[in-house]
Amino acid sequence: MPLMAAEEIGYHLGLIMPDEKEDTDLFWLPRTGEKPYAGWGVQIYNPEFSPDQAFRRLGIPLRMEFNLIDEFKTPAQARDYLERAEEADEDILMCYEFEKLFGQHPGGHANVFDRMVDKDRVRMIDPGRFSPKWRVVSLEALFEAMEFHGADKYGGFWRLIRTDA
Repeated sequence: MPLMAAEEIGYHLGLIMPDEKEDTDLFWLPRTGEKPYAGWGVQIYNPEFSPDQAFRRLGIPLRMEFNLIDEFKTPAQARDYLERAEEADEDILMCYEFEKLFGQHPGGHANVFDRMVDKDRVRMIDPGRFSPKWRVVSLEALFEAMEFHGADKYGGFWRLIRTDA
């Protein structure tokens, strides 16, 4: 993968934020505007900002597969998915409603799946600037937060897959 700023990747994924100095001062090329229906952040549901398009434009040899929450009927099915991903050493992002899981800051949020702690808990890496970098959460609570966010807002699991070019 070429060396580049995370902000550049975010920009190509449609990263949008409120036009507030405390947010925009952190970026060299902030995109601001009206709050999208899925909330502030990346707009990967928009074809212009799809991960596969962004990766191609940036020369990043990855593609993204979405396994949205409506594909899973129970937390146990999600656990099986994560256990298989962990065993295969796959890279998974998890998208959910932040407020539903943590009781603050409404909107979608994505974390990197780290590992299953046990059958009922997940450890994740959180990129949020005010969040602890490692979090352990109940799988059932995470599942509910994904359902609350909804498949229409890409709640669920996002798998990164290496390509040859």
